Amino acid sequence: MESLNIAVVSPDEAYNRVFCMSLLDACRQISVTTYTTKEFVLQWADREKGAYDDQYDLILWAGSEVSESYGGCVVYLTDRASQVNIDHRNSRYALYKYSRADAIAAAVYDIYAHLTGRQALLVKRNDVRLIAFASYCGGAGCTTICRAVSQELARFRGRRVMYISLEDVASASDFLPLQEGDASGSIKTEGEYLYRLLGKSTVPFLESYLMKDPFGVCSFAPTAGKNPIRELSGEEMQRLLASLMDSGKFDVVAVDLSTGMGEGAMTVCRAADRICMIARTEESGMRENHYLRQLKSGCGDDIANRIVRTVPVEERLPSPAASLEGFFGQQISKLTERLFDVVQ
Repeated sequence: MESLNIAVVSPDEAYNRVFCMSLLDACRQISVTTYTTKEFVLQWADREKGAYDDQYDLILWAGSEVSESYGGCVVYLTDRASQVNIDHRNSRYALYKYSRADAIAAAVYDIYAHLTGRQALLVKRNDVRLIAFASYCGGAGCTTICRAVSQELARFRGRRVMYISLEDVASASDFLPLQEGDASGSIKTEGEYLYRLLGKSTVPFLESYLMKDPFGVCSFAPTAGKNPIRELSGEEMQRLLASLMDSGKFDVVAVDLSTGMGEGAMTVCRAADRICMIARTEESGMRENHYLRQLKSGCGDDIANRIVRTVPVEERLPSPAASLEGFFGQQISKLTERLFDVVQ
């Protein structure tokens, strides 16, 4: 995991304090040192010009002093959205100082990658758990159950969870804050991540592509229109899963397969520690049996040992963004326990 060391320079100590806390909360891999403008100028005035380049990967400067001269590792934090500037060709970057912290963190990693040419470091891990959620028919509550279990793991069990969707049109917009407050558009979409990961054979910094729901579950910022993850081949899905599981950021990767049975979905099922099968009724019907036969055909007969079958007990499930309260929350907790014998 790549850790960045940055300095924040501003004449406003209160802003420095709030900005630093927000940034650290958004991304633990960033180390922040704050200075008032006077402190920074005095500390570096008697040193060789540019010496601070050796100490900090980036310097975020919230002050008009650099409104014209910013460039390279000095990033201008402007209080005017109209002055935002992402100019990779000339290495000039100005970010809106009141953007959300996750948007700032995303921009920081994006800028760092372009300035240095660095890519994310992968560390092989065997303790990251992959859980797939599937259903043989639409409308059974697959997305709702997957999101709820992810939130249960993140909120009550201290797990770092990544949620990805194989729906035709990803439902992330139902529970993510999208681009509100992100005047720079710094958080890139899952389509852009796949382009960098698959098209250029590089490993991008995930921080530039992730968003969090109110419970701390990470998701890719969705692409407008059709979900590109659903169309991945088996080899491409393997590369995507490896980039997530070896990133060092997650303990659990939860995959909402929906009703998908394409090559990518079957790859997920073959790799999954558990497959949570969401059914409509207590008794198995013909459609479910056909679905299970297809899974066994593609993944082997032993897949039956990894399937946890569940039937939503409420006639009308809450939305994927609903909080884990009441009877629904109790049922999700019990389901998580059934999956947890592998997750622990």
